[in-house]
Amino acid sequence: MPFSVLNARVLCVRPIGVTSDFCPVCRQERRFHLAQAERKRYFMCFDQGREGQPHHELTCFVCACKVERSVEERPIEILPDPKSAGSYEPEPLPIVCSRITDCVAMEDMLQAGGLVGEDREEMIRHTIFSFARIYDEEPFERIKPWVRMTITIVIIVIAGLGVFSMQRSGSMLPMISAAGAIVMVIFALLYWVTTHSPRKRVRTWLAMALLPIDPSSDEIRKARREMQASRIKAGDCIRSEKVLAKMKKLRGA
Repeated sequence: MPFSVLNARVLCVRPIGVTSDFCPVCRQERRFHLAQAERKRYFMCFDQGREGQPHHELTCFVCACKVERSVEERPIEILPDPKSAGSYEPEPLPIVCSRITDCVAMEDMLQAGGLVGEDREEMIRHTIFSFARIYDEEPFERIKPWVRMTITIVIIVIAGLGVFSMQRSGSMLPMISAAGAIVMVIFALLYWVTTHSPRKRVRTWLAMALLPIDPSSDEIRKARREMQASRIKAGDCIRSEKVLAKMKKLRGA
């Protein structure tokens, strides 16, 4: 179920610090907020344990896009207090610096019109894979268990008050008012999800990142097939025609 109180799958994100990496949207090296993300299963509000392995979530200082990276790239023995997340910076492995250098070099080639062949395929692949894990999310997955419980209780209380007032007054007006209030609560929840859930924004980020490369539908499908071969959910979720349509819309903006 996408929104459940009894049995919820929640993506818990804990701020760690700051770091540097290549931003696929800004097309250059940027500073990022660094956080650890892991999925947990909750029954009611009780933690039932972790599902799968944690990963690092990076949020660009400039464009605010979110990308995922392996926790092995920035080894952290003990997670720091979230209060120090503004200053703590873990030491990345050399592979991170190498990736930044390679991406900057390919970007220079792209700007000079010389990005072709395997280099072009690698940049498209790297760009799409940067957002792959976000496609694994459900839109409601970041809503905390206590928030889910609070929303459910509020809806039940409003409905109960509406029924009680209707029975006391003999009028349908209290029930109509209660129904309107419940609709407003649900609308506020959906609005929050639409404006805050990375899953709702990932196609725009991907289109913005691919726009300078201008890939063909076949090039996007090739990256998708690699994901499908690796059993990555994004291989089935990403639709090349929708990404291309979003790119076209961004060009006209």
